[in-house]
Amino acid sequence: MRCILFVLVIGLSMTGQAGDKPTNQTNKEFSRWVEAFKLSAKGPFNQIRWYCKDGTVLPPQAGACAKHGGGIQHGQWNEQTRKLRASGYYIGNVLAAVETDAVIGTAGQRQALKQILLERYLMAADDGWIFRGARYYRGAMQIEDEVVGARRLLIALSQAQQNRPRDFLLLRVAARLLPHGEESTDVARVRQLSTQLGERDAGFEKLRNKIHSQPDIGDAARVRDYAAEHVARNLAQDYLQLADAIDAVYRPGQVDSTLAALVRSLPRRLIADKFRRGRHAFKQDPAPAERLHLAARLLAVLRDEFPYLTSPVQWLDTLDVSLALEREVFTAGAALREGLGKQSRRQRIVLLKDVAMALYGSGEISSRQWQSVSDVLEQLLRDNISLSEYRQHLRYLSRLPGWIDRAYQFHFAETVAHLAAIEAKTSRFIPDQLRGGAALFGSALLDGLSIDADRLAQVSHSLFGKPVGSGLRMLNPGLARGTLHTDTDANSQTLQADGIYVLPETMPELPPVTGILTLGEGNMLSHIQLLARNLGIPNVVIDDRVHSVLRHDDGSKVVMAVSPGGRVLLERDGPKWERIFGSAGPLAHERIDANVQKLDLQVRDLFGLGQLRATDAGRIAGPKAANLGELRYQFPGNVPSGVVIPFGVFYALLQQPGKETGQTLFEWMQAEYRRMDSLVGEPQQQARHRFLKTLRERILHSDPGVEFRTQLREALHRHLGEEDNYTLFVRSDTNMEDLPGFTGAGLNLTVPNVKGFDALLDAIRQVWASPFTERAFNWRQRRMQQPEHVYVSVLLMPSVAVDKSGVMVTADVAADKPGWITVAMNEGVGGAVQGQAAEELRINVASGQVQLLAEASSPVRRVLNAQGGLDSLPVSASEEVLSAEEIRQLRDLARELPRRFPMQDEQGQAAAIDVEFGYYADKLILFQARPYLASRSAQKNQYLKDLDAGLHDSGQQRIVLDDVPAE
Repeated sequence: MRCILFVLVIGLSMTGQAGDKPTNQTNKEFSRWVEAFKLSAKGPFNQIRWYCKDGTVLPPQAGACAKHGGGIQHGQWNEQTRKLRASGYYIGNVLAAVETDAVIGTAGQRQALKQILLERYLMAADDGWIFRGARYYRGAMQIEDEVVGARRLLIALSQAQQNRPRDFLLLRVAARLLPHGEESTDVARVRQLSTQLGERDAGFEKLRNKIHSQPDIGDAARVRDYAAEHVARNLAQDYLQLADAIDAVYRPGQVDSTLAALVRSLPRRLIADKFRRGRHAFKQDPAPAERLHLAARLLAVLRDEFPYLTSPVQWLDTLDVSLALEREVFTAGAALREGLGKQSRRQRIVLLKDVAMALYGSGEISSRQWQSVSDVLEQLLRDNISLSEYRQHLRYLSRLPGWIDRAYQFHFAETVAHLAAIEAKTSRFIPDQLRGGAALFGSALLDGLSIDADRLAQVSHSLFGKPVGSGLRMLNPGLARGTLHTDTDANSQTLQADGIYVLPETMPELPPVTGILTLGEGNMLSHIQLLARNLGIPNVVIDDRVHSVLRHDDGSKVVMAVSPGGRVLLERDGPKWERIFGSAGPLAHERIDANVQKLDLQVRDLFGLGQLRATDAGRIAGPKAANLGELRYQFPGNVPSGVVIPFGVFYALLQQPGKETGQTLFEWMQAEYRRMDSLVGEPQQQARHRFLKTLRERILHSDPGVEFRTQLREALHRHLGEEDNYTLFVRSDTNMEDLPGFTGAGLNLTVPNVKGFDALLDAIRQVWASPFTERAFNWRQRRMQQPEHVYVSVLLMPSVAVDKSGVMVTADVAADKPGWITVAMNEGVGGAVQGQAAEELRINVASGQVQLLAEASSPVRRVLNAQGGLDSLPVSASEEVLSAEEIRQLRDLARELPRRFPMQDEQGQAAAIDVEFGYYADKLILFQARPYLASRSAQKNQYLKDLDAGLHDSGQQRIVLDDVPAE
């Protein structure tokens, strides 16, 4: 019998060629199968077979494959496992049988590899997971074959990583999880065993929390004492196993044998000598601070040296030493934490620098991030540093945990989300990685330094009355009152307007809410961030530790205050807040007017983009097209051509009479708005839902007429050339966006890369209908009066296959210092605006100094498909998006733009400019310009100003670095 099915599943499905995406109902069934596997004596298998090298599959008997070139024996997948794998869930992996080339491949073909790694994590975290019973199923998996398979995978991944520096973290995670022969005493095992016991024994929860957040060598004795006093006999052995695992982590001398092997295999004598001296230093049993420094320095050397290694022995020895050194960092940090209260500020900063070096050596931050952090830490160590500078540098360092999280998200977020659909425990993977290395001690250091600095400035963050030094970072200031929801799916469709939501990331389609706390911020210049900043919706980035605290108040009424200076306060709601909020709320915004008098709805001719100027905004077309026409005039070589369909064409559509009543669509709209105004509460919401749905359907099924189609063809030919030579971005442009007082960023539709005239007509109708989605309507109605006077123009622009794209604001969004600009950038088209994890930079226009705020960590880029639409491809291997020459071009633009095309806010004051742009063949292309608006109400609110009291008088106060912070 030939194993055709086995080859297909291993070879094809592992490269991503799986069936249709499973539905929620299918995933529920798959989850039941997974739970059944855990209880089955055979797990994901149905029988044992020999798999011979020539493809023959034989029953289990000694020497079965002897006449077939040899082979291996292991379990054969049952029917349910095969169905799961055909649906893209690559579980039940036998490492000995994995085809290495299929799972290593290119960066875009590693979904299967990452699922293998997550499966190994689940096996450790969930008592064998689907192999729980199969561990005792003789012949299902041979450990010696599994080790050979794991080593083969690690060697192949090491070779592939040579040209992809960002994959070093992936490689180390693989080395930690795959059983390649090095016995593991990893911290993750302690975390996993304690988590399992916490789930089975509620009384253990307090000690479990301590082990996870503040581990030390005494935890083993605490576990044994707990077991002796509280544990039933059926759990006693499990607690002893946990205590033994803790002892193993802290056992001295573990790094010696791995260092010895590495010294023998390293090719360059100079590097080998460094590790020989390091081995000798470890044998002297140094103090924890010296051990931390020594391990961190060797970790960094190993990472720098890895690209020069060429043999499998060197790769595997290096990975084993790297993991052993990481354990040394962890145990040294745990020992140092016990005496942290006696360490001076200078000593803590030096320790933090060693931690950052270890994070670089572990692959958790990049070389660029390590250099940025190192530079800031050197600034912190300057004698006579002012308190304001000190706090500013610490705020910058508070980005470090987010950077580490982004690194893991880059490699694993997609795979975690995929597998979590059938196994919820998968979602623990990234938090477990963050807490198992240097980051845990680094967070403790940073938190203590930040609390001390805020205490000196007489300010602090506060969570339910307790001071917090780090783990919270302001994106948008504001004041909110509502119900706290701490575990909301990013795809949830049920978010309420009065909710304060913890989200796994900033959702590109976020409906209006009262407050936002994000575990993954996307980027500070995404559409949703611009909208929240404009409307004064407080938005704070939080880490997992803060999230754990907030969970205790899920469903409670809370107040969230975020000051312009960056202070964050969350408190339970109560009577004291009535005076601050009053009847109308503290951040009431002025209403915005549609300026009907300026509109000229009789203009029906289609324009070339170059025919419009900024003064046409709100008259015949929206500000997007008018501003872009002005940009094209001011910067003729940097703005593509385009065609504009004016408001008048949309208005003509609204004047078409209904087939049954004869009432025009516009008359019906006016009557419906009046009727809805007479309703309140749920009846009003239901009526609004029905109205918007009907309005969208009528627009989508409307016919703009033969005359319009003829006119459109002629305009396209006149301004863009032959139809077959281009595809188009079809962009919505209403009279109610990009205004001096309201941005409306991202509320309405852009249909990308449309090919063909019929598809173009459909896209135009979609764009006309898009301002009337409930999300767009609800955001807009926070500020707008006369909702019937929303008119849509349409901007048609040829698709440009930019290499990279993003957003620039001619202001310092991060630190509000004059002379700086802020840039968010991704590879591909549409970068940064949809909330991608972008490269974020502060750039000094005069000097060219660049400060890294975040690296781009979206794993995919969007590219144009020649047949229309967009494809997703893996990003390049580069850690940097913008080049030095491209940064120079942006600095030139930032100098010229305010002079040639100044913009104003609603008060008539000069406003910063928000520009969307891209690079095509190294040339700067401009796609949009609008005023960048922050909520004046949030900036002027007295309560928020009071939170910042004391922040402005710390410039003269000096920090004494050799003092020990007060506890």
